Parts: sequence; structure tokens; C-alpha cells
Amino acid sequence: MREDFIHFCVRQYLKANSWHLIAGQYPNGSDDELPPLNVMDPVLARDQSPDHRRHSLNKLVPDLVASKQNLMLLIEFKPSYYHPDELKLRELLDIRKNDLLFALHQLIKRGVKFTDSPENFILIPCLGFGGTPIFKRNPDFCYFQVDKSGSVLFFGNSHLVEI
Repeated sequence: MREDFIHFCVRQYLKANSWHLIAGQYPNGSDDELPPLNVMDPVLARDQSPDHRRHSLNKLVPDLVASKQNLMLLIEFKPSYYHPDELKLRELLDIRKNDLLFALHQLIKRGVKFTDSPENFILIPCLGFGGTPIFKRNPDFCYFQVDKSGSVLFFGNSHLVEI
């Protein structure tokens, strides 16, 4: 199953359940619906590129960001369960949380609408993937599992039991 198919199915699922899509990026950096959420490392926010704002060492870009009420989902997609994405989201919500909040405020400055200040959201890490993988669920994470027909199965956590 392709990552772009999984991404598309979860987007449609969230929209159908009244989630507000804030930022996103399909595979290969293409997206004509949402701006990307580029979480830059302020210390390493430049490489040898002439435009360090777009090409950054240690840049993290969640595949999809969505909100509803006081919840914000930060989602990574892969064709199958991929543990490094879990580590990426943990880093984003732990040691890189200030960088994440700064990037969210930058989206507001660019005209993206939020229902509240980014600091007031409960940030929920999520993984989306295809098939029926066997993996150990992290109790802090939510999971979106997409089958080949495009149906989405959601597995919640303590903050979000159902979509």
C-alpha cells in the first residue's frame, strides 16, 4: 500500500469527522491543499543552501496536523508501521516542543486559522499505516490503520478514545 493513499484516506476520514486540517505534506513534499509545518532547529537552521529557511539540517515536518476542540493531532504516515516515526514524534513533543510551538505560531502569522493558541492544545502523536501490522502500541499514541479498500480503523489513547 502506498503512503500517499494512506495519507489521503486519513485526511478524508478526519474531514468527515469534523477535524480542521491545519498543515500537511504528501510524500515528496507535494500538497496543494495545506501548508507544511516546518519545525526548524534554531541552532542548525542552515546548511550550505542559499535559503536556510527551506533547507535545514534537523528539520522535522509532520505529514499531517489536524485539530478539533482542544486537541491537535500530529501524524506521520508510512506504508506499514515504522518505529523511527514514533521516535521522530516523541522528539518533536519532548526536546523539540518549543521549536514545534514556534512553527505553529509561524503558521498563524501566515494566515492559518487556529481555534486557540498552540500552547493550549493537547498535542497527540499519531501514526498512520496500511495493512494489519503487529506492533507494540505506545499508550501515548493514537493509530490510524488503513485497509486496501481505504477504510480507516482508529485506535485511540487516554486523551482521545474515538474520532
